[in-house]
Amino acid sequence: MALPQKVIEQLGRAPVKTPGWSGQLLMFSSTIFFISLVVYLGLIFGYRPYLNAQVKRLNDRIQSLSQQIPLEDQKRIINFYAQLVNLRAILNGHIFTTPIFGWFEKNAHFNVYYTHLGLNTQNRQVTLTGFAKSVNDLAEQLKIFDDDPGVVQMNFGNSNIGQDGFWQFNLALTLTPEMFKAVNP
Repeated sequence: MALPQKVIEQLGRAPVKTPGWSGQLLMFSSTIFFISLVVYLGLIFGYRPYLNAQVKRLNDRIQSLSQQIPLEDQKRIINFYAQLVNLRAILNGHIFTTPIFGWFEKNAHFNVYYTHLGLNTQNRQVTLTGFAKSVNDLAEQLKIFDDDPGVVQMNFGNSNIGQDGFWQFNLALTLTPEMFKAVNP
C-alpha cells in the first residue's frame, strides 16, 4: 500500500523533531558551568589580590606599631598576657562549693535536719546524714531531691527509727558539674 500524497509532502518538507530534554540539559549545564567559571575567575583575579593587599596593609601597620613600642615593653606585655590566659584557664577549672550551700538551703525540707554534710568535689558527690520527724517528711525530702535537675543520682540507705521517734537516714547525692560553677564569677 502506497502512502498518500499529502503524507509524502509533509515528510519531505521538514525533518521531524523528536521531543527530548537532552538539548535543554546541555544548555542548562553549560550555563551553570560558565557562571561558575566567571565566579571562579572573579575570585582568583579580583578578590584574592584584594585580600592579599588587605593582609599586607595590616602587616605593615602591625610592623609600624611594633616599632613604636620598645622591645622590653613588648616582652612585658606578652608575659602579662600569658599570665592572664593561664589565670583564666585555672579559674575556669576551679570548683566552687559556695553554690552548693545555697542550693541545699533552698531544697531542705522544714521537718528534716541534718547532722553531717560531706562533699567530694572529685566525683561531685554530697553525703548527708540527718533526721526526719516522720517517714512522710523523709519521703517528701527525697522527692524534692529527686525532682531537682541538679541531682544526677541519689543513693538512699541505712534508715531506721531512733528511740526519740525520729527517722535517721544516710543519703548520697551525685550532682551535675554546673552545680559547682560560680554563679557570678
